[in-house]
Amino acid sequence: MKIGDLRRSRTGRHVRLSATVAWEESHRDPVEVHYDVPEEFANGLVPSANAFLVASVFPATAAGERRIAVEGEVCPRLISGLRTALSLFDTWYGTDGADIAIEAPIATTAQRSSGAPPRAGAFFTGGIDSLTTLRRNRLMFAPSHPESIKDAVLLYGINFDSDDRLETFDDAVKELTVVTRSVGAALVPVFTNARRVLNPDIDFFRFKYHGALLAAAAHILDGRLSTMSIASSHDYRHLMPWGSHPLLDGNLGSAHLRLYHDSQELSRFAKTRLVAEWEIGLQNLKVCVTNWPGQNCGVCEKCRRTMLALVALNALDRCDAFAVRELDPDTVRSIHVASDSQSSFYVELVAPLRRAGREDLASAVEFILKRYRGELGWRGGLKLADRRYFGGGLTTMKRRFGGATSVLVS
Repeated sequence: MKIGDLRRSRTGRHVRLSATVAWEESHRDPVEVHYDVPEEFANGLVPSANAFLVASVFPATAAGERRIAVEGEVCPRLISGLRTALSLFDTWYGTDGADIAIEAPIATTAQRSSGAPPRAGAFFTGGIDSLTTLRRNRLMFAPSHPESIKDAVLLYGINFDSDDRLETFDDAVKELTVVTRSVGAALVPVFTNARRVLNPDIDFFRFKYHGALLAAAAHILDGRLSTMSIASSHDYRHLMPWGSHPLLDGNLGSAHLRLYHDSQELSRFAKTRLVAEWEIGLQNLKVCVTNWPGQNCGVCEKCRRTMLALVALNALDRCDAFAVRELDPDTVRSIHVASDSQSSFYVELVAPLRRAGREDLASAVEFILKRYRGELGWRGGLKLADRRYFGGGLTTMKRRFGGATSVLVS
């Protein structure tokens, strides 16, 4: 892969940074990768080879490229971090590509001016995770502190699996600006086509790529930012291989742009509590998988999971972000948990729901967890007894010897 022709141009009322990415081994047509920002933020836009390298390195390894040749100077700290990230992916997934050659002139100075004041930013979507990052920052740091978040970056172009209409994004900018303005931060919209043209696969995005896409957008703003926070997806008790991770994100920064993986010590419910106590954040929640960054649908798994947490916090009835202000047990029992990661979010809701006097919803949550674990019906009862009294030994025997024990544990 070759990355070259880094350039700055103007497109309408936006300023664009772009580069040409040419594939070598995979014989795909060259593509232009670009980032656009409104002209009022253009002073922080830097033609950064770091940005385009971060955006391209994981798609390059996935496509079987043997090298990445970059025209512009690259920070040696970033190259070292990418080596660590590639080794981490190799450990997690056993993938090829950890030894891909990175051929680039090495930067001998930082791109940020030595006299530029420090400036902190954070990626912002209006979801529970990013609202937590912004809220905690305001509770921790005085406005004059260099780590007080001044820029909230809303990235368009990486979530096209949901609602990617420009008019929907424009509405979200207006709505979320209300939140950021209330805490003295600027909302910075950044538009990119990087995911579409480099690797649009949804599983690749989830497990390997979304942290890198965020980091690349941060490097584009090198002239403006010195630190950037990426909100955690999972807490320390439930970490899993994922495209944004405390072992990964910090390795995607540079000598002059530090990346933080933020709030990983907080569970999803603890984050929701923090948001529920912040009125303007609560009223502007955007959690919907289907409609983001539009209105919450109130029926998808993530919407209902968030609504359950708000019921446990006695906050759903005053939350304008959902058209529905109540949940019933039948609706909860209709939720289908799809992964261990999702199940961990529901496990932590049972006790708070009971404390809130919602035994009906707590029991419904226990039902969907039992269904996910295969504990319903007589076979489920046997599996549960096996785990409780035999430490899963019967299931192990079934896997090892096959049919002789299948009647007991299938």
